Amino acid sequence: MLDRQQNRLRMAYTRRDLAKSETELGLLGWQQAEFDVQTQAEVNKVTEYERKQSELTNASAGLGKELRELREEREAVRKTFDERRRELEARRHATVANHPQLEKKLAELRKAEPTFERRMPELDRELREASRVYSELLNQAVHTPQMKTELTRLRERTVSIPNEKSDLRNQHLHTVTEMRTIESQIERDREQYAQIDQQLKEGQARFDAEDARLTGEIRTREREKARIEKEIDSLEGAKRNPYLQIGRVLADSGIGPMNQPAALDKVYRLRRRVLELAHLIKLSQEASALEDRQEVRSSLFLWSIIVMVAILLILAIVPWPSAPPVP
Repeated sequence: MLDRQQNRLRMAYTRRDLAKSETELGLLGWQQAEFDVQTQAEVNKVTEYERKQSELTNASAGLGKELRELREEREAVRKTFDERRRELEARRHATVANHPQLEKKLAELRKAEPTFERRMPELDRELREASRVYSELLNQAVHTPQMKTELTRLRERTVSIPNEKSDLRNQHLHTVTEMRTIESQIERDREQYAQIDQQLKEGQARFDAEDARLTGEIRTREREKARIEKEIDSLEGAKRNPYLQIGRVLADSGIGPMNQPAALDKVYRLRRRVLELAHLIKLSQEASALEDRQEVRSSLFLWSIIVMVAILLILAIVPWPSAPPVP
């Protein structure tokens, strides 16, 4: 019984190999013979499959070309966008690169501005006081040398204070002008920065839209190409049965491919092997039929008991892992 099952398994593998060999024989020799009407119908199927495959292959090649062009266009769009983005980012950075220095200088100028507001009233008070003291000393009947020295100092001071006030005004005007110039420059730079930033955002939006469009077209064509290639594979599979039928007819007629005659020999060898295995199986069945049925059943029962006892012994000998302790 075991030998018979082994032979049946060998028979299944041999029949599979035989079908492959007959299919290969049909593939190699389907254009090299004249066939009957039924087999010619299989040849016509193969011809139709070949025609459809050729059309689909051309369509797949066309889609492949379109995919290459779309990918190249997408890469070119990305490259152009990256170059433009780097240029705008460099310009945006350059517009505010010197702002820390400008803001530092502006802060220093603003610190100096209150000096003018504080110093001008002080000079006015000093001028009034010097004029008053000068008048009082001048009205004295007797002028000592100390008084004359003080009068000279006061007269010189009353003359220098307006000059100092004028210098202070000029310095203040220069400071205010410089502050306004720096503030105007910072404001212009910030406006330019905002404009460049807006250009970057708009460029990014345009690129994203174009990239999404190209990506969608690429995916659509990839799906269509995959569908066509799947259909080509399906047609290739559909040709196997016609090739198998043609190969069997060629083998039955003893016609092998001119360029590969070994294909026909392989079919004959596998066919002989199938017949040998079928003969062995038949002999085994005849031998089993001659056996005593009661003796066969007793033998099977005995072997079943032996197998069960062997399993129980194995289970008893092999140590089982102990359960983890309960915490």
